[in-house]
Amino acid sequence: MLGGKSHLKLRERELAPVLEEYRKLAEEERKPKLPDAKEAAAPKRPVPPPPANGLILRGYCTYLRRDEKGKIGRAKVYYYRNNPDRWAVETQSDTLWLREGEWKALIPTDPKAGDRVEAPAAVQKRFYGTMGIDYMEGSVNSLAPRETSMALTVEKVDGDRLHLRLDGTATLGREVGEKTGEEKNSRGSQVRVLGFLEVDRKTRAFDRFDLVGVGRAWGNKMDYVRREMKVDEIPWLYGIAVELVKTRAPMDLIPPYNMLHYGGATRPYFEDVTK
Repeated sequence: MLGGKSHLKLRERELAPVLEEYRKLAEEERKPKLPDAKEAAAPKRPVPPPPANGLILRGYCTYLRRDEKGKIGRAKVYYYRNNPDRWAVETQSDTLWLREGEWKALIPTDPKAGDRVEAPAAVQKRFYGTMGIDYMEGSVNSLAPRETSMALTVEKVDGDRLHLRLDGTATLGREVGEKTGEEKNSRGSQVRVLGFLEVDRKTRAFDRFDLVGVGRAWGNKMDYVRREMKVDEIPWLYGIAVELVKTRAPMDLIPPYNMLHYGGATRPYFEDVTK
């Protein structure tokens, strides 16, 4: 342990003296010998791998606000804002897994400009319930959709490429009410999404999956009244962005939050039987 503290913020004024202390250590102290990997024990709860031939999407979530002219931009919200040592909240990230049969169902079999495909119900429920919500506090479980739509329209068939536009809306969780900010288990949201997707027709696989969304959220996000991040207006604005994960580095294989921390036998991540 360096710096004399068990917790340090990632700011220059706290990190600079710690880094200086680190540089003065002998090399064997700065680079301790690691245990033999062959002696490592298997985890009691193994991390599940992504589905075979599946699709991995990475999503981002942040707070938004409207300026004086009505233009939407990022909002600056603070952790423990009444604390003199407060710091701004960071954009949060999560992943979404789609099985091979699910993402293939999004691609028209004989595409022509103007063709329209509705995304499978299971895909809509998983996407909106985990990626379409406000998850800025990180530790939030999925929300049950009340009403969803997600349509993909063929915009252009250009040689070996298929261009799709995605349009969708969803209403999730509890309805907003007069006492929403005071009640437990009162989370809810409403979101609209727009996406531009491209398919390589030779491989019949997505190589672009860009999507953005703007939503309104309300309620107590972690199911209790006191939150680390206080948002005054109810409902408040939030935004999401989604991109296709094309690599398979270790960090790309981290399972979606709601697969590991919620669900299980009572609410499995993959609920339908389609492969």
